[in-house]
Parts: sequence; structure tokens; C-alpha cells
Amino acid sequence: MSQQDLPLVSIITPSYNQAGFIAETIQSVLSQDYPNIEHIVVDGGSTDGTVALLQQYSSTLGERFRFVSEPDRGQSHAVNKGVAMAKGEIIGWLNSDDTYVAGAVRKAVQALRQHPEWAMVHGNCFVINKNSRASSSLTVSTATLQRLYESCCVCQPAAFFRKHVFQQLGGVDESLHFCMDYDLWIRIAKHYTIGYIPEHLANTRVHESSKTATQWHSVGIPEVLQTVVKHFGSISNTWMRYAAPYLRMGTYSLLRQIKANAARKQTPKVTHMNRYKDLWVPPMFTATVEADPSSPAHLLLVKGRSSQHIPSPYEQGVHFQCSVVVNGRLMAVHQITKPSFSLEIPLDKSRLKNDVAIFSSRFISLENQVYPMKRQVSFIAEDVLPLSQDEARLYQTIQHASRTP
Repeated sequence: MSQQDLPLVSIITPSYNQAGFIAETIQSVLSQDYPNIEHIVVDGGSTDGTVALLQQYSSTLGERFRFVSEPDRGQSHAVNKGVAMAKGEIIGWLNSDDTYVAGAVRKAVQALRQHPEWAMVHGNCFVINKNSRASSSLTVSTATLQRLYESCCVCQPAAFFRKHVFQQLGGVDESLHFCMDYDLWIRIAKHYTIGYIPEHLANTRVHESSKTATQWHSVGIPEVLQTVVKHFGSISNTWMRYAAPYLRMGTYSLLRQIKANAARKQTPKVTHMNRYKDLWVPPMFTATVEADPSSPAHLLLVKGRSSQHIPSPYEQGVHFQCSVVVNGRLMAVHQITKPSFSLEIPLDKSRLKNDVAIFSSRFISLENQVYPMKRQVSFIAEDVLPLSQDEARLYQTIQHASRTP
């Protein structure tokens, strides 16, 4: 069979400041024994010498190698740009610090040609360090939807998929910065069949500056939990174990991290509230929540507590009420009976701006070093968190799981 009869494979490499590894990545593509490959590097405007290396390869390899270097919106955006540039019908996604094993592309193409019903094929990976020495092996199994619910059973550099499938699904979700690959595998598995080759196809590198090493706990776990709830409506036992460190600190800790990670994307925000700097709120506590049309606000969480140092109705065992008004309408009256409490306030998702007021029936007079003048205050609002639909689903799922024996 001539090269013209073989499907073109486009390898997409998103890159940013990986001059120490990207040459090895490119060489692993060039050394493949499959003859019909194009390699596209989408660089985010590197400043560490990466661009000079890319220019050297581009000047000698012609159409086999292309690159673009310009500021982008992150790795997900770079992958989508690369696939849009690709001429091949089969896509490989190889990050700029990972490498292929010899024969990987050939084996992937053979599998996809033998199984036209497969939208994607994946294999195993070696885990390598910064010196390219293997430290362990990731031996996985066929990525069914059920297995993807349990965990991410796809080693990303060892995956190859059909371009038309990627395009039909709308590409990579650019709101994700860590588990965009996991989200893609789930969407593929929902609509197509994924195949598996029980061989090692790639090396995935873990080093001190890799995302796995630096962002897994802060960005990865929160994004994974949001992703599985979005697609499945619940969280598997495997992922709940990963979430345990957050949950030991409370669900609000996880939500705060998610909101912090969402700073670069559209997420509902509190744009004004009359909470004092020491977190106490007046008898009429007001908050304004604003949202982008792409991510409407669904829920406002208020975590309240009394002070351990100042006598209050809570500590005297006296109940009080919080009347919640949203956009001028009385929505609920909550009976507060414990020192710590949470208010879950539904918002009008059709509005870009929601005005919330909480009227407390009991209050105390308080003065301290921060506010020497006496104030009338009702409770300490430790957290005031507006949630999007996905964030609210995650919160409600975890709350349900924590109550289930």
C-alpha cells in the first residue's frame, strides 16, 4: 500500500515554555515508522527558546512540520486551534513534554482501520521522569462509559481519535484547564465506541514543573469532580477518595477552590455586600450576585455561625429566624437553631443580576478593635458563595453523598 493510500495522521502538540523537553517530543514523532504524518505545534508565545527550536525544525522538515507561536487562552484553546489546522483524518494529542514509543502511530492506525466502528483507540503508557527514565507503567483497559465514571482510564498521549468525531463533539472544553482530556473521553464514550490496544504507545512525563505535579490537588481534583457530576450526576467511590482531603475541611473548602480556579472563566460573583471586614453582618444583610449569560447563577450559599466569645441568642439556646428575599420577593423563612448553619438560596437564573436580602429576627450590639463604635449585628457570614449550575450540582451531590451511610 502506497503512502497516498494511508490516512494522514496529524499530531497536535500544545506548548508553552518547554524548551527543555520539546525537542525530544518532536524527535519521537519524526522517528515513527508510519510514513504519513504531519506534526503541528501550537505554541502560546514561549519566551524560553522554544520558538527558536521550532523554527529550526520548520526550516528543514517542510510540510511534515508546522507551528504557530502566539498568545492563546491556554492548553485547551491550543488543542482546538491545532485540530482546526490539521489536514489528517486521525488525530494524536501529544503534549510538549511527552513522547511516543516506537511504532505507536502505526499500531493506532492499524487498529482504527481494522475497526471502523471505533471513534478512538488508546493504549498503555510508561511514566517517565525529567531524565526520560521510566519510573512506572500505566496499564489500563478499554475505556467504556462505566469505567470512565469510575476513573480516568485513558492515558492521554496514548490516545488517537478520528478528526470528524472531535469536530462533531465541539472539540475540547476550553473552560477546563486540567481535565479537558477526561471530559473529551467521556463525551466520546457517550456517543461512540472506544477501542484499546494492550501495548505501550507513549511516555507521559512527570517532573517538578508538570501540571500533574503542580496542579493536581489545586485544579485537577476540583475540575474532575465537576466533570463527573456534570456527565453522570454522581461521584464514584474512586473520585470520592481523591476528594477526601477537601471534604475533611468541609464542602465549602472545595467550593472556594473551584471559585478560585474559575477566575479566568465566567462564574457568578458577589459584586457587592454589606458584610463587615470581620465577617459579621447587620440584621439586614444584602448581597448582589452578577453572572455572565454563559454561566447563570443558580444558588447562593451563606455559611453562618455565632461567635464563641460574645453572648448571643445561639449560645442561650434561643431560636431566631432568617427571612430571605430575592429580587424583592420573600422566598423562605429559615429557623436557625444551631450555632453553625448554612442557607441555600435559589436564584433566578434568567437574570444576570440577583439582589438578595436576609433579615434576621435577633441581633446583638457589638464593638471590637476593628470597629470600636457599637454595631448591631446578627451572625458571622464565613462564606458567601454564588454557584453556577455545574457548581450547584457538585455541591448538592457531595452533600447527598455525605449524608448517605
